[in-house]
Amino acid sequence: MALFIKPSAGRLTNGFRGASSSHNGVDWAQSGTVRVAAAAAGTVTRSYVSSSYGEVIFIVHQLGGQTFETVYAHLRSGSRQVGAGDTVRQGQFIGYMGSTGDSTGQHLHFELHRGRWNANKTNAVNPLDYIGASSSTPQNSAGAAYPGSYIRTGSRGENVRKIQRAVGVTVDGIFGPNTRQAVINFQRNNGLGVDGIVGPETWNKLF
Repeated sequence: MALFIKPSAGRLTNGFRGASSSHNGVDWAQSGTVRVAAAAAGTVTRSYVSSSYGEVIFIVHQLGGQTFETVYAHLRSGSRQVGAGDTVRQGQFIGYMGSTGDSTGQHLHFELHRGRWNANKTNAVNPLDYIGASSSTPQNSAGAAYPGSYIRTGSRGENVRKIQRAVGVTVDGIFGPNTRQAVINFQRNNGLGVDGIVGPETWNKLF
């Protein structure tokens, strides 16, 4: 079983410390009514309205002898389904994606902390390094090394799958038009050169 699952649908619009060094999570955006789920089993530590996070839920997890805490921010007003002290299972519906708090459009801001959350975010890690990893083989929180060659339209394989998971498109291992467009959107949103090709700079922003 995956250590953590992606908590919502949507395309990645801002990576971990992507647009700024103070962005201690990742953002997924999608229009319409988008369900948000618990990324792993755990206990809700906070469920409230914050001036910055908006409607937000914090969940603490004990996995493989390690404590983690996840944060689900900018949820739709009034949509939170769980309260402090509630036990949740992985994949359980906890609210809807919204745009409350310090937000300019509907998206889920998701943080993963190796250890408990603190105001200085010193335990924050890149969630994309943990989503999909098994509990017996967690991925390196330092990120994935650039594979050494450009990944572009026509590329295939596991590196393409990794990119597809990161940008929130169908994972088929084939770098087609949808993947290229998602990469272009990511590059545009993160101040990168916009060419739809994953080179070292784009790879390092993604991972």
